[in-house]
Amino acid sequence: MHKTGATRHKKFLKAEKSKTKLKGKKDPELPKGTNVTKTNFKVKKIVIKEQLKKHVQSEALSTRKLNVKELLSRLNHFNATSRTDALDGLKEIISSNPEILEQSLGPVIQGVSSLILNVEKAVRHSALKVIHLVLSNVITEKIEPFFDIMSTYLRSAMTHIDSRIQEDSLLFLDILLLCAPDKAAQDFHKIIPNFLDMISKLRTDAKPGRTLTVNLNSQITSVKWRVKVLNRLKDFLQKFAEYNHIFKLEKANQTKIQTFNKDGPNYYPLFNPIHISPCVVSCFSTKTSENVLQIDEIEKFREYVETLMPLLFETWLEASPNLKSDRNMETVVSEDAALLMKHLLEVITTIWDIVKYYNEKAPSSKIKNLFCLKYKSLFTQNICNSFPYVTNVRSKQTKNADNTEDIITDPKLVTENLQICYLFIVLNPHINIKHEGKTITSVLHYIEKMFGKSNENINNRMLKILHTIFSKEVTGWTKNTTVMDTLFQKIISFYLQNEGTDVFKQQIFSLLCQIALNDKLSHLHSNVLYEQWLKNLPNILLGDSISGQTVDILHKFAVTKNNLFNSVLKPKLLSIIGNLPKIIIKDCTSNGDYHKMLSLLYWINPWDTESLNLLENQLMQSQYRGDHGKYIFDTLRLKSGGIL
Repeated sequence: MHKTGATRHKKFLKAEKSKTKLKGKKDPELPKGTNVTKTNFKVKKIVIKEQLKKHVQSEALSTRKLNVKELLSRLNHFNATSRTDALDGLKEIISSNPEILEQSLGPVIQGVSSLILNVEKAVRHSALKVIHLVLSNVITEKIEPFFDIMSTYLRSAMTHIDSRIQEDSLLFLDILLLCAPDKAAQDFHKIIPNFLDMISKLRTDAKPGRTLTVNLNSQITSVKWRVKVLNRLKDFLQKFAEYNHIFKLEKANQTKIQTFNKDGPNYYPLFNPIHISPCVVSCFSTKTSENVLQIDEIEKFREYVETLMPLLFETWLEASPNLKSDRNMETVVSEDAALLMKHLLEVITTIWDIVKYYNEKAPSSKIKNLFCLKYKSLFTQNICNSFPYVTNVRSKQTKNADNTEDIITDPKLVTENLQICYLFIVLNPHINIKHEGKTITSVLHYIEKMFGKSNENINNRMLKILHTIFSKEVTGWTKNTTVMDTLFQKIISFYLQNEGTDVFKQQIFSLLCQIALNDKLSHLHSNVLYEQWLKNLPNILLGDSISGQTVDILHKFAVTKNNLFNSVLKPKLLSIIGNLPKIIIKDCTSNGDYHKMLSLLYWINPWDTESLNLLENQLMQSQYRGDHGKYIFDTLRLKSGGIL
């Protein structure tokens, strides 16, 4: 029978009685009067937590009713989800109320930039989105006091021990180059050394220098990782070049034309600026701090280049170890190697542009000559010996989701091969046909083969090569006609046969006129095709339209080469005068362009009677528009010695 609760209780009491009793003193009784309730206690203030306070009605809040200060405090939370939610809240507030950054810009940049070093990928990417949003809504002047913070965290991320943080640091650099390129360029010498640590490491003390590193613990291959790094390095170097106006100065030097201003004073330099530039001599103590800083800047860049250039060549040899030496065949490389070569060549080209800039800035440094002497043989040996290159492009290609990487679309790699030709030419101004004949022949043959293609990008690169060869300074390429004779004839034949687009033809015309105006290239003027081009030069004034650039070139041609100008123009002068009222300048910006075209009449010497009578009849019949007739009349009066 089951025991009841009363039975169990009885057994419990019986067991308690059977226990051994221990003797001891009884507790003393409390004294009388102490059994009272004390009321002399203290009261403390109850503190309400901050999140329970009510917000101001006009305050910007996130969907979770948190303000900026509260969200910034949660960025240091131990939980990754809380940090991500706080970043999303900041992004939401800044998107809807960008004016909030006026009061909280410093704390926001400080708090968010530190999360670039976070171990969680979701936190890092959310932080990058917030930084991009912040920099997009604030002008550069307001970012300046806080840019050192972002630059410091960027450099820490680029050299971090975690490869995933290193990879995301490149995305951080993309944002800075996009939103604050000038500030990033100002920190050039602080940021640029970190690129070396991303692809190489220091050797031992017994063997100084650097060696390439292999990313064994990374999810991407070493080649793809170096493509990413070189792509950002190229962008960073180009932003630095743009900040120093290197590309604008180069373009201005090619197209600069000095014209006479009749309405105001004209200034012409008496000396070449390079010849009168100050030369810094270290033995004198009177040199200014500005010159010392300039030399130190060039020296820092030179040291960096001396470390980087060997690594670039090692990178290429590692990516394409089995290269052929037969120049009659094309070298086939993998798609990853082709992409690596593309960025590698762009990096070397930008370095060359910066070297030229520093050489003009401080000619005494001789950085340009030293660069050519040191790397021309390495470039020829490692890259040019297997030139030209081709690749196999996969049929199905899609760009990455972030659109930060390029893809190879041309299996012939024409752009990259032309870039190799350009670098070989600039690195070898004084060529030696006896020792480098095969490479020279291969480069020129490829240029001739690709000349006149309809692709605009290819034509632009081709023109850059041609302007480099036929520059004002005579080099080994234009010293005599034996090297460039075939290519020179190809250029003239292309123009005479009326091939290519109008824009490219205009650029070729400008190049040929540049050669005609250069007395140092007079040995090229005796070419039969070139003489034929000169005879056809007046035909430009027989068409319905003409460009402003052509007018400028013809005007300069008439002033500097007057005898040659008259010899080719006078046989067709009558036809030109008859067509002159009909010509329209396509890109005319002012009436001065027409005046410059009509001023060509001033340089004709002497006039024949028939042409002069035709011009007189045109003026009498008012065939010219506006004040053009009066301008011609005043020009001829000035030529005959009359007074305006």
